[in-house]
Amino acid sequence: MQFKDIIGQDAAVAKLRAAIDRNKLPHALLITGPAGTAGLPLAHAAAQYIICQHKHDGEPCGECPECIQAQKIGHPDLHWVFPVVNKSTGDKDPSISDDYLPLWREEYSSNPNLTLPQWVRAMTSAKENNKQAQIFVSEANAIIHTLSTKPYESDYRVMIIWLPELFSEKTANKLLKIIEEPYEKTFFLLVSNEPDNIIGTIQSRVQRLQLAPIDGQGNFVQPGVKVPDEADREKFLDLFMQMMRLSYARNLRGMREWSQTMAKMKREQAKNFLQYAQTMIRENYIMNLREPELNYMKDDEKAFSERFSRFVNARNVEGIVRELELAENDIAQNASAKMVFFDLSLKLIMLLKAGNQQ
Repeated sequence: MQFKDIIGQDAAVAKLRAAIDRNKLPHALLITGPAGTAGLPLAHAAAQYIICQHKHDGEPCGECPECIQAQKIGHPDLHWVFPVVNKSTGDKDPSISDDYLPLWREEYSSNPNLTLPQWVRAMTSAKENNKQAQIFVSEANAIIHTLSTKPYESDYRVMIIWLPELFSEKTANKLLKIIEEPYEKTFFLLVSNEPDNIIGTIQSRVQRLQLAPIDGQGNFVQPGVKVPDEADREKFLDLFMQMMRLSYARNLRGMREWSQTMAKMKREQAKNFLQYAQTMIRENYIMNLREPELNYMKDDEKAFSERFSRFVNARNVEGIVRELELAENDIAQNASAKMVFFDLSLKLIMLLKAGNQQ
């Protein structure tokens, strides 16, 4: 991975490259941005740039043994940590990233803008319902052990950690010291889609690099990569339209039936729907502001939003997004999905009414 492969993040690339060139890279850097904004590929490019022996013109050479191994996710001094589904049984320690490394190599290589729902689907079978991915305390033990040894080939070691917001509390506590005081020539590159959900003690020990939002200069998701995937997007749009229409009409019976339908979803899919709903609310707010160049909706989404967007404005946009975020958090905490979605639809009744006031 090279910096030139990163689409739409020129400012972030320039800051990161300059920090490495000047030996000013913080020992623990948190790269933040929504899914699809190239955070993971940027961390990969930075790691390859750090360990490349023949970097030039602000890029890793792409040809030295270090670069070739890094590109193939096989360099012994470039380590990858990511959420996993625990498949250990009995008294065995929970699963760690290395248990899934061959699958990760395959999935990430084909889709560098991999999302959490896509990764969870890759790890689980259709029969494994409601599997939650996490970074377990056994991973923290593995990280500490790995970094206690000397580098194998490079002068530097880089630890890429994807989605630290999924640290368990025990994981975060175990990693505090090594993140705050890492070994010499060791860098942590953390990539987060929801930085506010990272445990505060970790947040206080890292410096942030905020990625730019989507603009008209480029689509951060590579061609062929959809977040969420197209089948889910179409399903989510239909469910979103149902939710808004039922709440606007105050159709309590319909809202109950809709909530029962939502309760049948896998937990990760329900969370992904709520994230999609948040995106759609923001898109409708922008449409209501008459800023079409800032809208990134597909034709079927636009067709619905042309009538719906007038109900999303300054009087209620923050409230709607907040309720969707709270519902997502409740689902993540294993609350009753039926109750969460019915309660959400009830709250939307008043919020949509507030937006409809002249």
